[in-house]
Amino acid sequence: MQNKLERLIKIVYKKWKSDQPQILQPHPDEETLVSFWEGKLSSQEYGQIRSHLINCDSCMEAFVIQARLKEIEEKTIPAELLERVKNLVRQRDTFLVLEIFLRLKEKVLELVNTTGDILVGQELMPAPILRSRKIKDFKDEITILKDFKDIRVEVKIENKGGQSFDLTVIVKEKYTSQIIKDLRVTLLKGDLELESYLNDLGKVTFEHVLLGKYTIEISNVENKLASILLDIKT
Repeated sequence: MQNKLERLIKIVYKKWKSDQPQILQPHPDEETLVSFWEGKLSSQEYGQIRSHLINCDSCMEAFVIQARLKEIEEKTIPAELLERVKNLVRQRDTFLVLEIFLRLKEKVLELVNTTGDILVGQELMPAPILRSRKIKDFKDEITILKDFKDIRVEVKIENKGGQSFDLTVIVKEKYTSQIIKDLRVTLLKGDLELESYLNDLGKVTFEHVLLGKYTIEISNVENKLASILLDIKT
């Protein structure tokens, strides 16, 4: 049974590795993943791989497949590392944050990094793919999307002359793309609530927002559905 599971892991990993695009921030190689799996990395290296797995869906999927092969886990993986893997899987499943880092120029938005997908024309593209193609500048506005369980959040950022921006948030059902209304969208700077609205028209727009770090929270009557961390600099 163990040999069959090991062969399955090799097949899955080989397929995963062959499908990976060549990006500026390379995926961990096989030796690094093995060292991570066995707990042999330094704290800094462990943190880097852990961060990569959280932000890279393809790497995480391959890793989770291995983590969920219980027969092998119980026989070969130390209890401490198993707990780390379980926490990593839980964090990936419940990860409720979209991060957006931009630079605002006079007439151009420069994408520094994001954990969402970027709308380019009619195509959604992950940030690593854009970086690999050396695409980072967007004229006037940029739209970023991310799925949170059963919803899809769309964030549009419009440049208003290099000193401020307009921020529009739309929430849709993940599988039908139907706009979800009556959610509360709140803009915070640190612990200070700046603006808060119900999206009774299907979207919320915050106008003439100054440069800086912000948090946008999306919630219904019962709980918070998603958070967006936004950092825009000149």
